[in-house]
Amino acid sequence: MTILGSAVFAALLSVTVYIMVCGCIGKTASIFGYSVLKVVSGSMEPSIHEGDYIYIKRTDTDSLKAGDIISFYSQDDSIKGEINTHRISEVLSDGTFVTKGDANKIEDSVTVQKVSIIGKYYGKLRFFKWLGSFASTKKLLILFVIIPTVCMAVYEVKTIAEIKIYSNREEALKAAEEEKEKLMREAVEKEVQRLKMQENEKKEANSFESGKDNEG
Repeated sequence: MTILGSAVFAALLSVTVYIMVCGCIGKTASIFGYSVLKVVSGSMEPSIHEGDYIYIKRTDTDSLKAGDIISFYSQDDSIKGEINTHRISEVLSDGTFVTKGDANKIEDSVTVQKVSIIGKYYGKLRFFKWLGSFASTKKLLILFVIIPTVCMAVYEVKTIAEIKIYSNREEALKAAEEEKEKLMREAVEKEVQRLKMQENEKKEANSFESGKDNEG
């Protein structure tokens, strides 16, 4: 795993934990212009199930129409301030919206004001619902702590091994280069000695010839 890969992994893990934590406490998680939230009731079944993680995006409220699914802060006294996700059944002349859950028999008793709308529904994030199935603390510990820790440990061991291999390779190359230089020096020294011996032999031969000439 490269440094870039580690950074991407850490970022994805952080985003995942952020979304899961927000879902557990009933808050929206804002990611790249979208909001992610966990549906806590079955009022929109079969379109959206309880426990689904959905992503929504803030949109021009004037473009909303009957049939659109929106998430909003409810003004109903029984759940006031809580996030609700229902389908628009009618747009009233005063600009408010009548909403209804697909599984509900009647429309919501309180209309939705534009300022209460969080965004328009765009789809589900099935991966996070799967993560939500890890209900026990032990499973979450394995998923978010033990597995990432093991992955990082494996990465560190791999990095150390690569450094060791690289170091050994560098040492081997250095030793080979030193041996090559040593052999070259020895070859040069031998050649110098050979040339000196030839020169001495030549001088001795010349001296011998010169002596013979003098005797004659």
